[in-house]
Amino acid sequence: MSDTETTKQRKKSAKTVSNEKERLKKFLAAALPESWDKYDLEAKYDSALSYIENKNLIVDDLKKAYGNEFRGETLDEQKEYVEAEIERQRDERDREIEEEITNYNNKTFVENTEINQFYSPVHRAINKLCAGYSNLAFIKGRGAIGKSWNIRKTLLQNNARFFEVCGDVSEAYLYRMFFEHNGEIIWFKDVVRVLRGLNSINLLKSATETEEKRLLTKSNYSKQQSDLPDRFLFTGKIIFDYNELNGILLEDDFNALQTRGDFLEVTFSIEDIKALMRLIAQNDRQKETTEYLIDNYSFTGANLLNLRSQWKAFKTREYSDKYGLDWKEELKAEMDSAISPVKSMLYSLMGRKAIRVADLKKLLLQTKTVASESTANRRIKEWLITEDLYRVSAEKINFYVALEPIKLEAMQKYNEQ
Repeated sequence: MSDTETTKQRKKSAKTVSNEKERLKKFLAAALPESWDKYDLEAKYDSALSYIENKNLIVDDLKKAYGNEFRGETLDEQKEYVEAEIERQRDERDREIEEEITNYNNKTFVENTEINQFYSPVHRAINKLCAGYSNLAFIKGRGAIGKSWNIRKTLLQNNARFFEVCGDVSEAYLYRMFFEHNGEIIWFKDVVRVLRGLNSINLLKSATETEEKRLLTKSNYSKQQSDLPDRFLFTGKIIFDYNELNGILLEDDFNALQTRGDFLEVTFSIEDIKALMRLIAQNDRQKETTEYLIDNYSFTGANLLNLRSQWKAFKTREYSDKYGLDWKEELKAEMDSAISPVKSMLYSLMGRKAIRVADLKKLLLQTKTVASESTANRRIKEWLITEDLYRVSAEKINFYVALEPIKLEAMQKYNEQ
């Protein structure tokens, strides 16, 4: 009697069935990291079959779903192909919604000579790229300050062919992307994975050499890339648009890549952002909302003022007007709800009460937030400087502190809340 027949005759325990399903889920998660949970494992699983037989049935399903090219003999090969297909499908989806994104940005920002002055370094870097005098641009800056919209605007003004990439890109897919979008500007938005691997950085360095045509070669052979040439001349250009690059281990290689292009850090002060917001506001309602936002803004550690703050405020005003609400109260409530991680932690210990420093230190030690009294003293001093905490009494030692800058005469009422 064959092993298969023996397996079919033997009834599995509930625990065995559960274990096999978990193993199959792990296999699916590895092969389909973006959409494994959409596969109907419960319907496909057959308790009369062995784990291997069930797995083979799933592989057959994946072959049907992703074509005959899903033929890797190892899990790594299967995973690589499926990841590439998922990324390809995601790119198609992104292209479909590009017009919607552009329309959204056009409603948020306006063409204005004064506004353009703030972004002239961005415009200069992209114009240089489009004109053929640069192959690479790094544009860094905190989120929601308008840098991406100005990149897109400048690309469109130059009638440039560009391919926008959001999310992450695997090393295996990078070579294919360069081949399929050769001659275009490839715009990476907050894509940092490709800057962490040596193979991808080396490919990027080759792709951004100063020559007009740059030779790219496959770094390794893969069945899923068998339709691609082993080498080709790349004439495209690359933009990296990001907030921060964390986890860069290959610093020397990254620096070598950076020197191949223009590096620009877009920085605005709070006053710059306020000036931009006033320029963006067009009608009386937007101007009134903007002034209220500016007048009532205070930094809490989690609500750094940016242009998205203004857009959200506009939406809150529209929502309030539609449903007969007080827009100022609604907007103020939203602003007050933003709280820094430090304030959140302190609130869990103190609530809304004013307490003495000695009591706060005791709470910090009891909850193991800090390991020693000296650390507690240092942290409290830092929080007073950053205004995560306020001194609310005049004693030199063991004074009262609170999360808000309350007056002495109001302290008793404050503690009763």
